Amino acid sequence: MFALTAWAQPDAYEYARVRHQPISVNTLSAITAQPSRFLTQAVELSGRVVGTLRSEIAVTVIFKLDSGETVQLRARPEHPLVGVGEAAQVVARLAEPPAESCVFDVLAMKAATATPQRADPAEAYSEIAQQQLAQANGATVVPPQPRYVLPSRGEPPPSEERILAAYQEAIGRFNPRLDEGQRTHIAQCIIDFSRRIGVDARLVMAVVAAESNFNQHATSRAGAMGLGQLMPATARGMGVRNAYDAEENLWAAIRIVRGNLERMDGDLALALACYNAGPGAVRRHGGVPPYRETQNYIRKVIDLYLQMAPEMAG
Repeated sequence: MFALTAWAQPDAYEYARVRHQPISVNTLSAITAQPSRFLTQAVELSGRVVGTLRSEIAVTVIFKLDSGETVQLRARPEHPLVGVGEAAQVVARLAEPPAESCVFDVLAMKAATATPQRADPAEAYSEIAQQQLAQANGATVVPPQPRYVLPSRGEPPPSEERILAAYQEAIGRFNPRLDEGQRTHIAQCIIDFSRRIGVDARLVMAVVAAESNFNQHATSRAGAMGLGQLMPATARGMGVRNAYDAEENLWAAIRIVRGNLERMDGDLALALACYNAGPGAVRRHGGVPPYRETQNYIRKVIDLYLQMAPEMAG
């Protein structure tokens, strides 16, 4: 999927610095001000790894810069990277013009040699990262609070009212035009259908947010319809009579997500590629298709999912 190689060895890091002559970047404003320049110019970033999401074909690293800004790094799964919770330096290249987030391809990575400072507990996206930071700093780490964090059915189980209220609030942030009744209806459908079908409701939320921004009347240029952006042929195949009906659309969309996860043996990136580009395209290319739209879609959904379900990182 990626043409660039990621290493976590000091010698390889120094070689990358000599070869690519990166510019040290401390804040993303320098990149967003001149995005075309940084598509060819390597940069050196300093910060901390706060989460990773691995699949057979790629690794997405959530990296918090020293400035407090968060970016995504992508690398091949076979190459070692600095662990979650560790400070690191990265030589990387901007993967594409910055949009909602900055995504970089890793050229080299190494653990920072400076004495680590006490970390902000909110930097840790996973329970593993929290434990590592707690052991290193001798501190009690409190759970992080990402922007859209949603309750799961863990122990102790949250009340149904709390779950519904959290989903309502998150949906309202994505689509403020919805009234309370609409938010409640969509949230209840996602929670109930996800449980019945066997999919993490927070993943469904991420998919629907990326697909339609919770606009049940959305229609794409290609003709995709409703909350889950079902194509007409797909809707017919799933028995959907009205793709703009929230219940019908979500019932079909969640079953498609579940089917794709089963088809791809639980590989989230491939399952999302199937949802966006179709299983046929994934089979033809032997993995995630080389479509920028599909690759951006996968990163967007995973980013949203990690915000809603931070314990899934790491």
